[in-house]
Amino acid sequence: MHHLVSRLRKAAVAAVAASLLAAPVPPVAASEPGTLVVATMWEALPLSMAPRRSRFFNESEILDTLIKLDYQMKLIPGLATSWERVNPTTWRFTLRDGVKFHDGSDFDAEAAKFSLERVIALLPYASDLLNIARMDAKGPLELEIETTEPFAALPNQLTDAITGIYARSSFDAEDKFVKPVGTGPWAFVDYQKQDRTIVERFDGYWGPAPSLEKVVYRYIPDHNSRALALETGEVDFVEHLLPSDVERLSRDAAFKVYVEPSAGLYYGAFNAGEKSVLKDARIRQALNLMVDRDILVKAALDGIGKPAWQFFPDDFPWVSETVTPYTLDLAAAEALLTEAGYAKTDGKWVKDGQPLTLRILSYSSRAEMSPITETLATLLQGQGVATQVQMFTWEGMLDLVKQGDYDVSVVFWTPEMTGHPDLHLKSQFHSKAGLNYQFWVNEEFDALVDKGRTLDAGADAMDTYARAQQILQTDAPIIPLVHKVFVAASSAALDGYRVHPSGFFYNFKEATKK
Repeated sequence: MHHLVSRLRKAAVAAVAASLLAAPVPPVAASEPGTLVVATMWEALPLSMAPRRSRFFNESEILDTLIKLDYQMKLIPGLATSWERVNPTTWRFTLRDGVKFHDGSDFDAEAAKFSLERVIALLPYASDLLNIARMDAKGPLELEIETTEPFAALPNQLTDAITGIYARSSFDAEDKFVKPVGTGPWAFVDYQKQDRTIVERFDGYWGPAPSLEKVVYRYIPDHNSRALALETGEVDFVEHLLPSDVERLSRDAAFKVYVEPSAGLYYGAFNAGEKSVLKDARIRQALNLMVDRDILVKAALDGIGKPAWQFFPDDFPWVSETVTPYTLDLAAAEALLTEAGYAKTDGKWVKDGQPLTLRILSYSSRAEMSPITETLATLLQGQGVATQVQMFTWEGMLDLVKQGDYDVSVVFWTPEMTGHPDLHLKSQFHSKAGLNYQFWVNEEFDALVDKGRTLDAGADAMDTYARAQQILQTDAPIIPLVHKVFVAASSAALDGYRVHPSGFFYNFKEATKK
């Protein structure tokens, strides 16, 4: 009780301070009928198309994608009702009839073409993701897409939130982004900087109408304050809880707690370039053999997560039994470090008089990153590897990583998000990938990933990606740490909410509030 009172006092002080600094914002009570108030860890920034933030448009269902993923991560119709690959580089999509944008304009093939062209022009990541050479509206409801190379993964990539379809009115006369106008069940209404984004039910939605009338996304970056906002009735729903909050809220009948596996992997990205000792693959392999992921999950996350001994989780359909997961093997790790020229002296690994020291970077805006990073460092220290941990903002960490000024960066990505392995293997680990800040080059891996994206699902594709995944294990540019388990909580008044395994989709249109 004393702890709760202390937190309430801190929250009250913070609220007073915020009220002195910010312009008045109309209050929205969680108890208002028909309104769901959601506390988020990230600020939505709905007036920006920056990659991470633009996913909010799909998370919140302001925008629809052409293709969607069901709760088994299988492709299902979105704004496209069917699709076929008419030759190795050409896909044809039949679009949904009778769909309106929030501004009343019609959705058709020309609108889809315009939107995807704007997304590709404004977001470099989308260009790499989609590989589109040209698009043609073959009819009002028929869109043809030619890719720059045979590209079997295109339908999966079109489920990525970044490919959401915008109305022309989302952009000004100079094609600059203004605001999100989509076809989804929720229409954008208002944005208050550093505070909230409001969406309202779109009664012209092509699918089943939501029960709720309004959803308010409150930005509450402090992890303790988010949970407290739920406990005090300020919000109805809160995501990204600290493990300690999960346990406490689970014991209280006033709340519902959601704990489900979802796309996402916490891993240590190794600097395999010339600026780090980790350019030596033997050291990278040794680190993978000496970190006990079971202990890491228990110590850092109170057991809320799945120990990761390989890149993809077991239930990802592209995982092959031929891929060998790491296991805890301290003797093998010591043999590798000895082979690399290190000797263990007084419990510390030393080479040429210098201790094996790793500079580990991460970022604190995501609730789980600090405990995972600190626990990783502690486990390495226990095996004689010195560590220097530094926490930054995401942008601050990334600046150093791009310069190669690090040994390990602990990051979180969602490699299973589109249901296809191409998404992450190509964009993060291919030697020519724009996001490969690890300076890792493996020509055999590159060739396999390049080949895999040309192949339709089947034995050849499965074997190709299995071999690529095995190279990730053996050449070890990363150390997989934890497969994500999504955690959220709501008041007991919320019904119908389900955790979507993609990790990027709230689906509040199916929710009701008593």
